[in-house]
Parts: sequence; C-alpha cells; structure tokens
Amino acid sequence: MSDSSLRSGKRRRFIKSAGAATVTLLAGCGGNESSESTSGDGGDGDSGASTGEQSNDITTLTVRHFVNDHIETFYEKHNPILKKEHGISVDFETMGWGVARKKQNNSISTRTGPDVEEIASTWMPQQVNSDGWMDLEEAGVSMPTDNIYESPLQIGKFDGVRAGFPWFWGPRGHIYYKSLFEEAGIDGPPSTWDELANDASKYNTQAEKWEQEGYNTRYLFGIPGANNWAVVQYYMMLIWQNGGSVIDGSKPTFDSDAAVEALNFYKDLSTTHKASPQASVEWNGVARNNAFSSKRIASTWQGLRVANDIDAELGVGKPPAGPRGESSTFFGVNLMGIHPWTKKKSEAATFIEYLMQPEVNAELAKGSGFLPTIKSSFEQDAFQGELYQSFSEDVLNNTNAKTAPQVVGWGDVSGAIKGAVTKVLTKAATDSWSEGDTEKALQQAAMQAENALQG
Repeated sequence: MSDSSLRSGKRRRFIKSAGAATVTLLAGCGGNESSESTSGDGGDGDSGASTGEQSNDITTLTVRHFVNDHIETFYEKHNPILKKEHGISVDFETMGWGVARKKQNNSISTRTGPDVEEIASTWMPQQVNSDGWMDLEEAGVSMPTDNIYESPLQIGKFDGVRAGFPWFWGPRGHIYYKSLFEEAGIDGPPSTWDELANDASKYNTQAEKWEQEGYNTRYLFGIPGANNWAVVQYYMMLIWQNGGSVIDGSKPTFDSDAAVEALNFYKDLSTTHKASPQASVEWNGVARNNAFSSKRIASTWQGLRVANDIDAELGVGKPPAGPRGESSTFFGVNLMGIHPWTKKKSEAATFIEYLMQPEVNAELAKGSGFLPTIKSSFEQDAFQGELYQSFSEDVLNNTNAKTAPQVVGWGDVSGAIKGAVTKVLTKAATDSWSEGDTEKALQQAAMQAENALQG
C-alpha cells in the first residue's frame, strides 16, 4: 500500500433540490469540537438513504482510516444518512500504512487527534497498554456479539478491554480453477497435505499433455515465498494446520516439532512434491497473483479479492489439514475504535453501531474487497453469488481461522520468523538445504523472539 497520507480536501455538496438548502461536508481531519445546524435533510433524494427523522443539531465526528479506495465513496453515500437520522457528520482523513503507526502513537501520547479511528490488530496491545482506546462497552456501544463471526470478534478485545469492532476481515480459502481441476481429474481442493501432494502428481501428468499442446508449464498450487511480507502469515497457516502454535503465553513455540514439520512442507511444495514452481520460493504477492490469473498455477490460498479480475469459474474450499491438526487459515482484520479523549462519546458510539448494520457492513466490505464480519450481511444481494456462499459455508463456518498473536513486541517476533522461513526456503531453492537446517533456523529465531517478548 502507499506510504503517503491522503487528505480528502475537496468539498462535496449534497443538493436537495433547486432553491433548497445546501449542506457542505468537509472530508479531512481535525479536532473540531463545534456543531453546526442545518435546515436541509443532508442528502440527495436519490442517494439511496433510508428514511428517518431529521436532526437539526449536527455534530461533527472526526474519523481517521487506513488507505482504502472505497472509503470516499462510502461516505458520499452514508454521510447524508448519518446526518439525517443521527445528527452526525463525519469529517474523515486517510493515512498510508507507512506512516500510520507513527501518527496513531503520536495521537495517543499527546491525547489529541480523531474521535474514532481504524485499528490494526497487531498494534492494539501496545496501544491498549498506553490507554489509547476506550472500552466500547463502557462507551455505550451495543455489540451484536451473536451476529459477529467469533474469530474477528475475539481480536477486538485485549486485556479485558473491548477496544474495537471488527468491521471487515479477509480470511483465506483454497481458491481454484474448476475447469483445470476437472481436466486433471481432481475433485475439488485437498482436505489434507497428503492429498495436496498426491493431487500435484496427478496434475503434473496433465500438465505434460498441455505442454505438448503448446501451453507453458503449469502447476497445481502456489503461495508467496521469501520476497513477500506475508510469508510469515502463510507459515503460521501451516503451523496451525499441523496442530502447532506460534506463541504460548510469552514463550515462542514456532520451533516445535509440528512447526518444523510445517516449514519443511512449505519448502517441499516446490521441491519434493513439485506442486509449485521453483520460482515461487521467491515470489511476492504480485508474482503469485499474476501466476494465478495467467493459470500458471491452478490454485492458491487467498481471499476473494483475487477473483475480482478473473472471468473463469472459480471454486473455493477450506485449506487442508496437516498430519497433526485440522483445516486452518489466516485472516487479516481491521477494527474501528473510539479514543478516550473524545468529547463526543455518545455520537461515536452511535457511529460504530451504524457500521454494524448488516446492509452497511456488507456494502463496506464488498467495496473494500473483503468480507463482512456481521453474519447476516451474507444475506445481502452483494454476497449471494455461489463463490461467496461457498466461502461462507466452507471457510468461515468450518475452518479454524486465526490471526497473528496479539502481543507487545510482535513486530520483532514476526521479523525473526520471516528471517528463518526465508533462509530455509532459499536454501531449498538453491539445493543447499540439509537435514537439521530447518530446526536450527527456527530455534535461532525463537531465541530472538523470546528476547523481544521479554523486553
């Protein structure tokens, strides 16, 4: 993502009709505590806004988001509704990921900044310890916990503080081309690692026939490798699939027997099993996406965003289980929280609750390329397609979904893991790996991680 901050500086006007009052919304950031009054209804009659009582007292709520291509469109539609039904006008800004953490930490240390802000789950522990987020329940937010997927819901609470509402998430499923699988005689995604390896052998036989017909070499499967920042996430998926864990309390456990076996399977995908191209060891996310869109690989672990630019019929299933574990996947999640210095607690709580409405949650997730966290959002038209419904049934409801551990010092821990995984994958690709290298690399990384967690 871009490292540059974006402030939406243009004014957007919502004109009711000729001769009617015009309401001007400012899209930017500030600590403005003032309210404004208007006699207009705050929105265009064709905006799709639901009907409700008009509030004459408008409170400006400042909100800060991570970069999101859809967010401006979202507020163009929903700001008029918020004004009309709740007396709230959202004054927002976005920030690039490269500067976001510094911006947030500066706001927390100086007790200044927006009323409401987006939260990165792995940053939340340190920020909660610094009193950066208000407990949503204490703020008066009514959380429909029974209607929120359990995995992202748990991430919003740290050390007893319900800091954030997970407003969209991105679990990964086993996405595949139905036609390629059918031609190779493979009946859907594998349920175990052994099946994946066996399917690769079957697929390679069909790939030889395709090569004789003039196609480039094709492979069954591929995920990013050493040059991708998310390589740690894929390794964690494999650990969980094999019944292992990354951290237990404050002790690193990603060097356990189950974890060593997981990393060896990762490297063997392109070497022993030949399920993936050897070049995949060095892939970043873009290279993997290009390989999938060009059908060089027939399947991958990814969220449904990858399907946006592909016309062919895709299928999805849950990722496989290792010999010691169960089907498991990684998910990314962003949350929305309220800062404790706000003087608009009631309005902030109302805004958070507005984002929980199924139709609003569905629209936001769809526009952002992710999935809604509200279960009933899948009843909305935007998620009625077969691929979405299969993802909901097979992945969201039948997979062990986890995300990165929420611990202070995770950045250093993640860096240590990435170094070990990169070393092992690179050695395998250059034919310099030998027995014991995986265990040694992970043990060294675990020592670094333990120092980071104790520091």
